[in-house]
Amino acid sequence: MANISITAACNRDCHYCFAVRQPDAGMSLELFERALDFLERSGIDQARVLGGEPTLHPQFPLFVDRVLGRGLRLLVFTNGLMPEAALRRLEEAPAETTAVLLNITPPEGHGPVLEPRQAETLRRLGRRASLGLNFHSPAIAPRFLLDLIGEYGLSRSVRLGLAHPKATGSNRYLHPRQYRAVGERLVEFAAEARKAGVAIAWDCGFVPCMFPPGSLEALGEDAEGLGVRCSPIPDVLADGDVVSCYPLAGLYRERLSSYDAGSLRQAFSARFSSLRPLSIFRECANCAVRREGGCVGGCLAASMQRLRAGDHGAVTIAARREARERTSVDRDATAGARQRWVIPYVDQPLSFWEQIHEEFGADIGEVYFPLPAGLIGSGEPPQPDAHLVEFLKSAPLGRSVLVNPITLPQPVDFVAPRVIEALRRLVGEHGISSATVSNLQLAARIREKLPGLPLTASVLMDITRPNQALMLRGICDGLVPSSRIMRDLDALGTLRAAFPGRIRLIVNEACLPGCPYRVQHFHEMCAGVAFPLSLCRELLEREPWMRLTGAWVLPQHLHYFDGLYDELKLGGRVTLRHAGTYRRVLQAYVRRLPLSPHEIGGGPASVVQPLDIEEKFYARTLRCGLRCHECRLCRSYYDAAGKKEDKLARIAGVP
Repeated sequence: MANISITAACNRDCHYCFAVRQPDAGMSLELFERALDFLERSGIDQARVLGGEPTLHPQFPLFVDRVLGRGLRLLVFTNGLMPEAALRRLEEAPAETTAVLLNITPPEGHGPVLEPRQAETLRRLGRRASLGLNFHSPAIAPRFLLDLIGEYGLSRSVRLGLAHPKATGSNRYLHPRQYRAVGERLVEFAAEARKAGVAIAWDCGFVPCMFPPGSLEALGEDAEGLGVRCSPIPDVLADGDVVSCYPLAGLYRERLSSYDAGSLRQAFSARFSSLRPLSIFRECANCAVRREGGCVGGCLAASMQRLRAGDHGAVTIAARREARERTSVDRDATAGARQRWVIPYVDQPLSFWEQIHEEFGADIGEVYFPLPAGLIGSGEPPQPDAHLVEFLKSAPLGRSVLVNPITLPQPVDFVAPRVIEALRRLVGEHGISSATVSNLQLAARIREKLPGLPLTASVLMDITRPNQALMLRGICDGLVPSSRIMRDLDALGTLRAAFPGRIRLIVNEACLPGCPYRVQHFHEMCAGVAFPLSLCRELLEREPWMRLTGAWVLPQHLHYFDGLYDELKLGGRVTLRHAGTYRRVLQAYVRRLPLSPHEIGGGPASVVQPLDIEEKFYARTLRCGLRCHECRLCRSYYDAAGKKEDKLARIAGVP
């Protein structure tokens, strides 16, 4: 088996995608012919064509002609949103030698709402088409696949897969701790599929222990090979590189030359042989099934998420490079794409997080929480954590950790070993996927010892200018710009252009830009003061209009920032700690529903009374340069709003 990826272009933005993202013009016809030569000399009689979305390649119909002209069978992997020319060519191809695998991406917990073009593709291809489903969440119920097969007369088989991580875990993926929940669903689905006469094909990465005890025997022949499918494929990319598989693409590549598939598999197997002892669970080391050859330990890329510092240096260096290098394809304009939210941990029962996942799971990238046990400050006062262990063990959401003091309590070389050891434990035991760090020296120490852990430069680094962004290169994969420039679109655009990694914007922080009290305020919070005072209180009593200059962005104004970020973050481990408030604010931001600034959970510098913010006014503040000494816009707006409130109160008879 081998795959030919003819383009990296895609017209979907699946948050779990682990395909190779690179700028390309698509595979040339000459290279495609060489790839077909490769298949023939390898004794492979099927051309498996994928992408990206392969049907977007302008020469796709011609590629189909070349495959069938050589007497090869054709299998096309698609999302079904294909151009008419591609669909017409597949519709005309012989059903005996042409197959199309249409991958469905349903909302979590529901069957898909097919887009009209997908429905048209299924209707016209009929038995040429089969369905595939990648489990990126345990909430997915696959029963709908059987309904679609019956409705459109499709091939009576389905391909089931797991959403695997890239070697760095830089995409969203199904964490191994969620495998058991998926396995239980699959056993039920397999029984329904058998009754309906539908065969199941299992992709790589499944492990026997994810299924309930005794269920594999009940699956019978359907369970054959489960647990041992993790080996080089290989995949030929559009530029002529060949990789072992998509999840491991960032670690090692060969060039398509005189190799055959067997030689390439040997080369990749040798390259990754030192990693084979790894596994997705610690318990795998004592597993009898694995010792007897019935399981290889799960997806190798998923196993690598448990790497400790210093392990397999060449691999982790390459993984680190993949995490840092962001191409223009990865920097797609955010407008119209699915948002990726980073949200705060608040001490609520597991049921609360399951509800958050059910309603917003596709939009939530991570839930962040402070480094436990008071090891180092997190930028906010201590909060309850009675449910934290339960959250870490069972919540169906990604999680990241804050290493976020305004200043370190000791020199970095005293602090770093303890922090690094705590991070190792969190990564190994709870699958922590990233860390936000406020000290660049500490970030460098973490990067050195934990090269596979993505790091984000905290807002407390106060990054505002391109020269500062350059200082982060080689250390930080992401950046949260300073609150100083959250209301300066030109400055944000300049910073985005200067920094090759991911930009994360905090949208509901209300700190005053350049507040002279900020350092002391955050120091007191990090020092464990139970109720740190709002040090800007006296200033805001004298100049209340300054509350309008804060760093906040209301949900209805997010569109001004589209294209300037990769991720959005909600602050508020204190202000959003009540379940109803948290859900209401998160819903407003994700759905872009209007809020008043006093409702966003922005902290002590927020606007404290209900106040309508007109879009024209807000837009002017985004390019004003904070030249408050020569402008009265915010003062006048605040005064006028206060007079309006007084008038309404008098009309209502409020004393």
